[in-house]
Amino acid sequence: MPEVRVELYRGGSCRHPHGMVVRGKGWRPETFPSLFAALFHPERGVTLFDTGYARPFLAATRRFPGRVYRWMTPVTLRAGDTAVEQLAARGVEARDVKRVVLSHLHADHIAGTRDFPEAEVICARAAYDSVRTRGRLSALFRAYLPGLLPDDFARRARFLDERDFTGPEVGELGPSCDLLGDGSTLLVRLPGHAAGQLGLLARAEGGKRCFLVADAAWTRAAYRENRGPHPLAHAIFDDANEAARTLEKLHRMWREAPEIQLVPSHCSEPSEWDAPVHARARADPGRGAVRAARDGAGAA
Repeated sequence: MPEVRVELYRGGSCRHPHGMVVRGKGWRPETFPSLFAALFHPERGVTLFDTGYARPFLAATRRFPGRVYRWMTPVTLRAGDTAVEQLAARGVEARDVKRVVLSHLHADHIAGTRDFPEAEVICARAAYDSVRTRGRLSALFRAYLPGLLPDDFARRARFLDERDFTGPEVGELGPSCDLLGDGSTLLVRLPGHAAGQLGLLARAEGGKRCFLVADAAWTRAAYRENRGPHPLAHAIFDDANEAARTLEKLHRMWREAPEIQLVPSHCSEPSEWDAPVHARARADPGRGAVRAARDGAGAA
């Protein structure tokens, strides 16, 4: 069975009181990265899982109602932080990206989608249906900014629904969708945080398994301790009770299947999947910095 190389990048970051992200952690503001992953398949090319923050996010939050994001949570997006820039720095051009999997449609996960105009975009139909007819203000309360998706999104998107999830069972999370048809990358439904939220379980190099769990757990502490966010954060959730059940399933997976390494989208702990570009940026945070203060959707 083919293996994929997994590389994890930091596509900007935001500031939140820690206790909003993990209940009971106190109210000191902490920095939370917006992570995206590049998966390199030996035959099927490059797949992105989410895109992190990008320049279109700053434009979309310049005016009301999007500007509310700026008042809620500061975002830092430095020169060279976007997905397209970081991939180019390691020799991967935008045209080399064959597909972009959007775990869900919150702004900090989709902001860079326009930078990959030739890629197929994959997301759950339920995710798109939950936001496509909303007005700008209504969408904002679901952490969605309509202007971030490409103008031709509906045409080049591959929408997944119930009938696509007939692949191998992933623990208690149910059947998967075999993205490339060879077992190397399985999409898994992670309901609760956002409508149609998807995770991706990759068979990585060396036989390791990397499970990108999106926002089903915002940090590793969340699934280790089975501790969700503060109830105030539930305002943007699709179903807070379902999110709690999903988090509990991830907690049990972490305990019972330690060979599967769970990677949340907003955890600042180092990971073996960190790409060299990502690591260098973290080691030199001041270089080329662009501060976009109060430009954030937070860890949504």
